[in-house]
Amino acid sequence: MSKQRPSRSVPAVVVKNSWSNRLFKNSYTRGGRHLKVEGWSVKIQHRGRRHTFSLGAVDKNAAAIEAQAIYETILAEGWAAALDNEKNQTGFSKADPRYWKEKLLARRYGFPTPAGLQQPLAARIDHAGSAYFFPLGSADMAAAAETAAGIYCNIVKQGWERACNLYSRELIVAIEWSANPIMWTYTTVHTLVGRLAHDESPPVPARTDLPRVFIVETDPGLRRALAWCIRQQSGFQVTCCESPEAFARLFAAQHPGLTLLNRSLAERMGLELSGGLAALPSGALALAYSVSVDGDHMFVSTPGGAEGYLLKRVNPANILDPMLQAGTVAGTISGDPLASVKLFFKGLLRPRANSPGDTLAKLTKREYEVLLLLSKGCVDKEIAQAMGISVWTVHGHIKKIFERLGVRTRTEAVIRYLEK
Repeated sequence: MSKQRPSRSVPAVVVKNSWSNRLFKNSYTRGGRHLKVEGWSVKIQHRGRRHTFSLGAVDKNAAAIEAQAIYETILAEGWAAALDNEKNQTGFSKADPRYWKEKLLARRYGFPTPAGLQQPLAARIDHAGSAYFFPLGSADMAAAAETAAGIYCNIVKQGWERACNLYSRELIVAIEWSANPIMWTYTTVHTLVGRLAHDESPPVPARTDLPRVFIVETDPGLRRALAWCIRQQSGFQVTCCESPEAFARLFAAQHPGLTLLNRSLAERMGLELSGGLAALPSGALALAYSVSVDGDHMFVSTPGGAEGYLLKRVNPANILDPMLQAGTVAGTISGDPLASVKLFFKGLLRPRANSPGDTLAKLTKREYEVLLLLSKGCVDKEIAQAMGISVWTVHGHIKKIFERLGVRTRTEAVIRYLEK
């Protein structure tokens, strides 16, 4: 029997996972001064198309990682994405800390923020069609860039699943209290992995008479982060379930008052949730949450067609406040929790100093019109056509909106508008 050869669309080097054997040296001049620069290139063939990529890394191992990443991008997103990435190269390989130094971000929300660290740095790392924000654990740019390069190399070598178990990710968790009108609270958490999985988790409270919250989440880092959040609330204790298959057995043993579960797992568990706080057949309450990589994805994930939208950012240690602060629940999950939740959100609409309505009053008529169209999901070109102005004028209005509202993203600006 003859050996089966790999198909033409998958080079043999990919099967052997030895990109370093396909690299070849190249040299070129830079800046018109005949400055000789040596580097590496690789020819990649896929589905009848071939292209030579010049790699930014000088080190051969780093260049091999870069070549593998390019090929995986082609598989996941197609040739156009890989070629577009090539055009936008900074001149450094993604395996080089100098590449990441230009892409570091100062994040506003730590979880929990290390003592004395005012603006922890993070980086958005993308590979093969997936991307996450990774907190880098330092305010020092050189150290943070080194960490980002290490995370990227680990993702390429060992895959996303392994990297997500090794490195903390920044995620947005939205608690879905009501479907119509949309009433969500949301917060930023960091998955608790590695050292953080042990150091940042306080012991379980000794009291056993408190209402029990049952978290159903398959991602161990996120599960620990949510447990940390709930343990900060004075009125609850928490237990966890790490798989839908174990749900029925653990639920029967724990008798929880509230089940908090990832929406993506509900169908696998045979639970039909209407998008808000609901009662299970046992009489216990169930509440779904959505997980997003950033605020933009969270906003897009909200269902369309609702009568109204209320999205409220809360501190991670207060994610269940709608059940506690309205004054009708008194630290338990008895009575009518949904009525309590409605009172919590109703309180957000009361006039107060520096309210979103007061802030929106600072906008000019044209800026307000731009914000209204943004809230409807219009892109810049559509806004320009609707208002009879240029796209550049739209950009100018959006910049002024950010300044007047004190926000940094379009999602934050739209949320301010919806909170009015």
